[in-house]
Amino acid sequence: MGTSYAQDDISASETSYTGATILEGDWDVTFENSADVTGSEDTFPYAFFEGSTLYVGNSDTYDNTIDAIVEFFWFESSIDRGTDFYVAVIKTRVTPGHDCHYAPWDWARGAQCKLWADEWSDWGEHPVLSVEAMTDVEREQGAFRWDWSVPFESYGINAYGQVTFQNAYGIGSDSEGAVMAHAEYPTGEDGEIQAAGNVQVKGFHSSEYSVQTQYEVTLYEWDVFVDGRADLMAWDMYLNLGARETQSAYHEYFLSVQVEEGQAFMIDQLNFIGNFDTGWYDPFHHELGLSLEGLTISQPYYEPASEDHDEEDPVTESEDTGDVDTGDSNEELDQDEDVRYGEGITNLDESDGTKEKSSGCSTVSTMPSWLIAILGFLGVRRKDNERR
Repeated sequence: MGTSYAQDDISASETSYTGATILEGDWDVTFENSADVTGSEDTFPYAFFEGSTLYVGNSDTYDNTIDAIVEFFWFESSIDRGTDFYVAVIKTRVTPGHDCHYAPWDWARGAQCKLWADEWSDWGEHPVLSVEAMTDVEREQGAFRWDWSVPFESYGINAYGQVTFQNAYGIGSDSEGAVMAHAEYPTGEDGEIQAAGNVQVKGFHSSEYSVQTQYEVTLYEWDVFVDGRADLMAWDMYLNLGARETQSAYHEYFLSVQVEEGQAFMIDQLNFIGNFDTGWYDPFHHELGLSLEGLTISQPYYEPASEDHDEEDPVTESEDTGDVDTGDSNEELDQDEDVRYGEGITNLDESDGTKEKSSGCSTVSTMPSWLIAILGFLGVRRKDNERR
């Protein structure tokens, strides 16, 4: 299952989902507050919803930036455990600025900042990019499914070029699984190629109810360390080689959540943190990040269909007043006297019982007085003629 999945159309674009509903921002998903993680006044954090997409990020006076796009999905069909399953697709990027220090050879403008690389020139280990989600399990109202989050285990890549990844998480009535796969990529200057394959696979991925993404990483050598528990899901990405330290670092993660059916789930904190080297010759560590607080996820709002649409419209019985001109008044006058009036129009498909009911509910019209007078007069004339 894993190898064939990795060799599926790895060139398919961005995010796709089947059998899942994307949640609406500021309605199905809300947050209480956003703040800079360091408390610095020289930063410019932001967090807002645009439709179903959550945009968050921060920047500083060095032009360093960290940005993230988050979308939340609710699975329409899931394993019958009396619970709801959600997945947050987190796309995050950290980019070094261009105004970190003044170089003696170019005093007129700032020099390039760098990502924090774990090399001999940098003192101490700091993740170039971190994503942390925390919740309180003492509420007994849901937990992180660390076993289905992606990636759910630590991994490392040694590449010499761009690597294309594909994340997928699916859950159905009879299956559940997560996959992280990669396309082929070069491993060195000699042109050696690593064949497409899976980084990690767990369970049985359901393509009927699934969310999947595709993205590219161009860092050459990096490691991602995963710490997953019911109340914590953390990913720390370390850059092992400084060859790409002046470029952006990008990664995507799937955060899986399980909560009692119909209940809301709260992420107490969702943190995005980047680490930079803002020094000239000696490294100088600088941290930049943003924290979202009180992020609440709930089932998508829907309005049940009205029962009135399923019922037939009631038939309004018209009252026969005897004053409606049907255009056949002359013919009616020529009919025999034993014709019954005022029984209304009945449906030809109705049963006899229905006819009787319909007839009994309608208003029976009496013969107009002028018609009675005329008939009486004609009757008198007829008797007079017979006597003669």
